[in-house]
Amino acid sequence: MNGFVHGLDGFGRAPAFILRHRMGWMFLAPILLWALFALGLFQTGNWLVDTAQAWSEKHLGLNVPTAGRDGWPGFWDDLKAVVNGARDVLVWVVLKLAIFWLVGLLGKYVVLVFLSPLLAYASERTAELLTGTHIPFHWARWLREMLRGMVMALRNGALEIGITVLAWAATLFLPLFAPVTALLLWVVSCWFYGFSMFDYIHERKGLGLRASVRAAHQQRGAVLANGMLFNLLMKVPVLGMMTAPLLAAVGAVLTNASPRSRTRHTAPA
Repeated sequence: MNGFVHGLDGFGRAPAFILRHRMGWMFLAPILLWALFALGLFQTGNWLVDTAQAWSEKHLGLNVPTAGRDGWPGFWDDLKAVVNGARDVLVWVVLKLAIFWLVGLLGKYVVLVFLSPLLAYASERTAELLTGTHIPFHWARWLREMLRGMVMALRNGALEIGITVLAWAATLFLPLFAPVTALLLWVVSCWFYGFSMFDYIHERKGLGLRASVRAAHQQRGAVLANGMLFNLLMKVPVLGMMTAPLLAAVGAVLTNASPRSRTRHTAPA
Protein backbone atom coordinates (compact mmCIF):
# COMPACT_ATOMS: atom_id res chain seq x y z
CA MET A 1 0.00 0.00 0.00
CA ASN A 2 1.58 3.25 -1.16
CA GLY A 3 2.92 5.59 1.46
CA PHE A 4 2.40 3.33 4.48
CA VAL A 5 6.04 3.40 5.61
CA HIS A 6 6.16 7.10 4.79
CA GLY A 7 3.14 7.68 7.03
CA LEU A 8 4.84 5.83 9.87
CA ASP A 9 7.94 7.98 9.40
CA GLY A 10 5.95 11.23 9.46
CA PHE A 11 4.25 10.26 12.72
CA GLY A 12 7.57 9.16 14.18
CA ARG A 13 9.19 12.51 13.42
CA ALA A 14 6.38 14.48 15.07
CA PRO A 15 7.68 14.41 18.70
CA ALA A 16 11.10 15.83 17.79
CA PHE A 17 9.49 18.43 15.51
CA ILE A 18 7.12 19.59 18.26
CA LEU A 19 9.91 19.94 20.81
CA ARG A 20 12.36 21.55 18.39
CA HIS A 21 9.88 24.25 17.43
CA ARG A 22 8.68 24.89 21.00
CA MET A 23 5.19 23.56 20.42
CA GLY A 24 5.24 21.45 23.58
CA TRP A 25 2.83 23.82 25.31
CA MET A 26 0.10 22.37 23.08
CA PHE A 27 0.16 19.19 25.18
CA LEU A 28 -1.36 21.18 28.06
CA ALA A 29 -4.80 21.20 26.44
CA PRO A 30 -5.04 17.39 26.13
CA ILE A 31 -3.82 17.07 29.73
CA LEU A 32 -6.59 19.40 30.93
CA LEU A 33 -9.13 17.61 28.74
CA TRP A 34 -8.06 14.25 30.15
CA ALA A 35 -8.39 15.52 33.72
CA LEU A 36 -11.93 16.77 33.05
CA PHE A 37 -12.80 13.65 31.09
CA ALA A 38 -11.55 11.33 33.84
CA LEU A 39 -13.38 13.32 36.54
CA GLY A 40 -16.62 13.31 34.57
CA LEU A 41 -16.28 9.62 33.78
CA PHE A 42 -15.58 8.78 37.43
CA GLN A 43 -18.58 10.72 38.69
CA THR A 44 -20.91 9.39 35.99
CA GLY A 45 -19.74 5.82 36.52
CA ASN A 46 -20.31 5.99 40.26
CA TRP A 47 -23.77 7.47 39.75
CA LEU A 48 -24.73 4.75 37.27
CA VAL A 49 -23.46 1.99 39.54
CA ASP A 50 -25.27 3.39 42.61
CA THR A 51 -28.50 3.85 40.63
CA ALA A 52 -28.37 0.36 39.12
CA GLN A 53 -27.54 -1.28 42.44
CA ALA A 54 -30.40 0.55 44.15
CA TRP A 55 -32.81 -0.57 41.41
CA SER A 56 -31.61 -4.19 41.52
CA GLU A 57 -31.82 -4.23 45.33
CA LYS A 58 -35.39 -2.97 45.21
CA HIS A 59 -36.67 -5.23 42.42
CA LEU A 60 -34.33 -8.24 42.52
CA GLY A 61 -33.12 -8.33 46.12
CA LEU A 62 -33.87 -11.21 48.44
CA ASN A 63 -35.31 -10.33 51.85
CA VAL A 64 -32.85 -11.15 54.65
CA PRO A 65 -34.01 -10.76 58.29
CA THR A 66 -31.95 -8.32 60.30
CA ALA A 67 -31.88 -10.61 63.34
CA GLY A 68 -29.72 -13.70 63.10
CA ARG A 69 -31.47 -17.06 63.13
CA ASP A 70 -30.18 -20.55 63.89
CA GLY A 71 -30.46 -23.80 61.99
CA TRP A 72 -31.78 -24.06 58.44
CA PRO A 73 -33.47 -20.63 58.56
CA GLY A 74 -30.12 -19.10 59.43
CA PHE A 75 -28.43 -21.04 56.63
CA TRP A 76 -30.91 -19.75 54.07
CA ASP A 77 -30.53 -16.21 55.41
CA ASP A 78 -26.76 -16.46 54.88
CA LEU A 79 -27.27 -17.88 51.38
CA LYS A 80 -29.62 -15.00 50.50
CA ALA A 81 -27.04 -12.51 51.74
CA VAL A 82 -24.39 -14.13 49.54
CA VAL A 83 -26.71 -13.97 46.51
CA ASN A 84 -27.43 -10.29 47.19
CA GLY A 85 -23.72 -9.55 47.45
CA ALA A 86 -22.99 -11.45 44.22
CA ARG A 87 -25.75 -9.48 42.50
CA ASP A 88 -24.17 -6.18 43.54
CA VAL A 89 -20.74 -7.32 42.33
CA LEU A 90 -22.21 -8.48 39.01
CA VAL A 91 -23.97 -5.15 38.46
CA TRP A 92 -20.74 -3.31 39.27
CA VAL A 93 -18.64 -5.43 36.89
CA VAL A 94 -21.14 -5.28 34.01
CA LEU A 95 -21.54 -1.51 34.22
CA LYS A 96 -17.80 -0.90 34.51
CA LEU A 97 -17.17 -3.08 31.45
CA ALA A 98 -19.94 -1.31 29.54
CA ILE A 99 -18.48 2.10 30.39
CA PHE A 100 -15.00 0.91 29.42
CA TRP A 101 -16.31 -0.34 26.07
CA LEU A 102 -18.19 2.89 25.42
CA VAL A 103 -15.14 4.99 26.27
CA GLY A 104 -12.99 2.86 23.99
CA LEU A 105 -15.41 3.31 21.11
CA LEU A 106 -16.37 6.95 21.54
CA GLY A 107 -13.54 8.38 23.63
CA LYS A 108 -11.20 9.04 20.72
CA TYR A 109 -13.88 10.92 18.80
CA VAL A 110 -14.82 12.93 21.88
CA VAL A 111 -11.16 13.92 22.14
CA LEU A 112 -11.03 14.84 18.44
CA VAL A 113 -14.16 16.97 18.72
CA PHE A 114 -13.02 18.95 21.76
CA LEU A 115 -9.42 19.25 20.54
CA SER A 116 -10.41 20.43 17.06
CA PRO A 117 -9.45 24.07 17.81
CA LEU A 118 -5.98 23.00 18.93
CA LEU A 119 -5.46 20.44 16.16
CA ALA A 120 -6.49 22.91 13.48
CA TYR A 121 -3.96 25.42 14.78
CA ALA A 122 -1.23 22.77 15.21
CA SER A 123 -1.72 21.55 11.65
CA GLU A 124 -1.54 25.09 10.26
CA ARG A 125 1.45 26.03 12.41
CA THR A 126 3.36 22.93 11.28
CA ALA A 127 2.70 23.75 7.63
CA GLU A 128 3.91 27.30 8.25
CA LEU A 129 7.16 26.10 9.83
CA LEU A 130 7.81 23.61 7.02
CA THR A 131 7.21 26.02 4.16
CA GLY A 132 8.71 29.08 5.83
CA THR A 133 5.70 31.04 4.63
CA HIS A 134 3.96 33.06 7.30
CA ILE A 135 0.24 32.40 7.36
CA PRO A 136 -1.58 35.36 8.96
CA PHE A 137 -4.02 34.25 11.61
CA HIS A 138 -7.65 34.85 10.69
CA TRP A 139 -10.42 34.06 13.11
CA ALA A 140 -12.84 33.19 10.30
CA ARG A 141 -10.48 30.65 8.74
CA TRP A 142 -9.55 29.12 12.10
CA LEU A 143 -13.21 28.81 13.10
CA ARG A 144 -13.97 27.22 9.73
CA GLU A 145 -11.19 24.67 10.19
CA MET A 146 -12.24 24.03 13.78
CA LEU A 147 -15.89 23.47 12.89
CA ARG A 148 -14.95 21.27 9.96
CA GLY A 149 -12.76 19.18 12.27
CA MET A 150 -15.65 18.75 14.71
CA VAL A 151 -18.11 17.84 11.97
CA MET A 152 -15.63 15.41 10.42
CA ALA A 153 -15.00 13.72 13.78
CA LEU A 154 -18.74 13.37 14.41
CA ARG A 155 -19.30 12.06 10.87
CA ASN A 156 -16.50 9.53 11.11
CA GLY A 157 -17.64 8.42 14.56
CA ALA A 158 -21.21 7.88 13.35
CA LEU A 159 -19.98 5.94 10.31
CA GLU A 160 -17.71 3.74 12.43
CA ILE A 161 -20.49 2.97 14.91
CA GLY A 162 -22.85 2.11 12.05
CA ILE A 163 -20.29 -0.15 10.37
CA THR A 164 -19.49 -1.78 13.73
CA VAL A 165 -23.16 -2.56 14.46
CA LEU A 166 -23.75 -3.98 10.98
CA ALA A 167 -20.55 -6.03 11.02
CA TRP A 168 -21.22 -7.62 14.40
CA ALA A 169 -24.87 -8.21 13.50
CA ALA A 170 -23.71 -10.13 10.42
CA THR A 171 -21.11 -11.99 12.48
CA LEU A 172 -23.87 -13.33 14.75
CA PHE A 173 -24.86 -15.61 11.85
CA LEU A 174 -21.22 -16.53 11.14
CA PRO A 175 -19.56 -16.54 14.57
CA LEU A 176 -16.42 -18.26 13.25
CA PHE A 177 -15.56 -15.01 11.45
CA ALA A 178 -15.53 -13.00 14.68
CA PRO A 179 -11.69 -12.63 14.74
CA VAL A 180 -11.73 -11.42 11.13
CA THR A 181 -14.53 -8.98 11.93
CA ALA A 182 -12.62 -7.59 14.90
CA LEU A 183 -9.48 -7.08 12.78
CA LEU A 184 -11.37 -5.42 9.93
CA LEU A 185 -13.22 -3.10 12.30
CA TRP A 186 -9.92 -2.09 13.89
CA VAL A 187 -8.55 -1.21 10.44
CA VAL A 188 -11.72 0.75 9.68
CA SER A 189 -11.32 2.78 12.87
CA CYS A 190 -7.67 3.46 12.00
CA TRP A 191 -8.71 4.73 8.58
CA PHE A 192 -11.25 7.16 10.02
CA TYR A 193 -8.77 8.51 12.59
CA GLY A 194 -6.09 9.07 9.97
CA PHE A 195 -8.59 10.64 7.62
CA SER A 196 -9.63 13.11 10.33
CA MET A 197 -6.00 14.26 10.68
CA PHE A 198 -5.35 14.62 6.97
CA ASP A 199 -8.63 16.48 6.47
CA TYR A 200 -7.17 19.54 8.24
CA ILE A 201 -4.67 19.71 5.36
CA HIS A 202 -7.34 19.15 2.73
CA GLU A 203 -9.53 21.88 4.21
CA ARG A 204 -6.70 24.44 3.93
CA LYS A 205 -6.40 23.50 0.27
CA GLY A 206 -10.08 24.29 -0.21
CA LEU A 207 -11.17 20.69 -0.80
CA GLY A 208 -14.77 19.77 -0.11
CA LEU A 209 -15.76 16.53 1.57
CA ARG A 210 -15.83 14.41 -1.59
CA ALA A 211 -12.54 15.86 -2.80
CA SER A 212 -11.04 15.24 0.64
CA VAL A 213 -12.13 11.59 0.50
CA ARG A 214 -10.55 11.21 -2.95
CA ALA A 215 -7.33 12.87 -1.77
CA ALA A 216 -7.19 10.53 1.24
CA HIS A 217 -7.62 7.47 -0.97
CA GLN A 218 -4.81 8.68 -3.23
CA GLN A 219 -2.47 8.49 -0.21
CA ARG A 220 -4.35 5.78 1.64
CA GLY A 221 -1.19 4.10 2.91
CA ALA A 222 -0.03 7.23 4.72
CA VAL A 223 -3.53 7.91 6.07
CA LEU A 224 -3.87 4.36 7.38
CA ALA A 225 -0.40 4.40 8.96
CA ASN A 226 -1.15 7.66 10.74
CA GLY A 227 -4.46 6.30 12.03
CA MET A 228 -2.92 3.02 13.17
CA LEU A 229 -0.24 4.73 15.25
CA PHE A 230 -2.84 7.11 16.65
CA ASN A 231 -5.12 4.17 17.53
CA LEU A 232 -2.32 2.17 19.15
CA LEU A 233 -1.03 5.12 21.15
CA MET A 234 -4.54 5.90 22.40
CA LYS A 235 -4.58 2.44 23.99
CA VAL A 236 -1.91 3.61 26.44
CA PRO A 237 -3.79 4.84 29.54
CA VAL A 238 -3.61 8.60 30.16
CA LEU A 239 -0.45 9.12 28.08
CA GLY A 240 -2.19 8.15 24.86
CA MET A 241 -5.01 10.67 25.18
CA MET A 242 -2.52 13.38 26.13
CA THR A 243 -0.13 12.88 23.21
CA ALA A 244 -1.71 10.93 20.35
CA PRO A 245 -4.00 13.63 18.83
CA LEU A 246 -1.28 16.28 18.57
CA LEU A 247 1.32 13.81 17.27
CA ALA A 248 -1.12 12.56 14.64
CA ALA A 249 -2.06 16.05 13.46
CA VAL A 250 1.57 17.17 13.17
CA GLY A 251 2.61 13.81 11.70
CA ALA A 252 0.01 14.13 8.94
CA VAL A 253 1.48 17.47 7.86
CA LEU A 254 5.05 16.12 7.97
CA THR A 255 3.99 13.18 5.82
CA ASN A 256 2.03 15.29 3.36
CA ALA A 257 4.80 17.89 3.00
CA SER A 258 7.43 15.51 1.60
CA PRO A 259 8.06 15.37 -2.16
CA ARG A 260 7.09 11.69 -2.31
CA SER A 261 3.77 12.36 -0.60
CA ARG A 262 2.95 15.31 -2.86
CA THR A 263 3.67 13.19 -5.90
CA ARG A 264 1.27 10.51 -4.73
CA HIS A 265 -1.32 13.11 -3.82
CA THR A 266 -1.42 14.55 -7.33
CA ALA A 267 -1.33 11.21 -9.12
CA PRO A 268 -4.57 9.85 -10.64
CA ALA A 269 -6.61 7.60 -8.40
